[in-house]
Amino acid sequence: MSQEVTVSLQRRGSLIDLDMENAALGCVHVDNNAIPEEERPGSAKKLLGAAVLYCYVAALDKALDTRGAKYESIDARATVTAGTDDKGRGRIVGIVLDVTVHMDADYEDVFERVSKVMRNGCLISASLEAAFPVTYNLQLECPDD
Repeated sequence: MSQEVTVSLQRRGSLIDLDMENAALGCVHVDNNAIPEEERPGSAKKLLGAAVLYCYVAALDKALDTRGAKYESIDARATVTAGTDDKGRGRIVGIVLDVTVHMDADYEDVFERVSKVMRNGCLISASLEAAFPVTYNLQLECPDD
């Protein structure tokens, strides 16, 4: 069974509207005139990182919830690295996900089981692994007792 989602983009010079066509995500409006030139590059890489990170954390949340584990918060960061391929073309060469789950030590065993499952990534990260490495750094942080 296949599933499709769509997004649309309209560019008018330096104005860009990226419509996620979803009530939860809305529309991203970019006015490059309001952004210093040195801050303009990298937006697509940030969107890729956000997509991977959002998907991974959603899968992690579901895996923990399915096993009855409750967490206080999940802090996560995606680092997208660009470089060049053997033909000198710009390419994404890797993504690193650093994810920390803040939860009570009572759920440590569940976290360990879930962390093994999460080594397989999520829909988006696993799909990208054929093109470049995706590294998963998943950690547990328990409050002091």
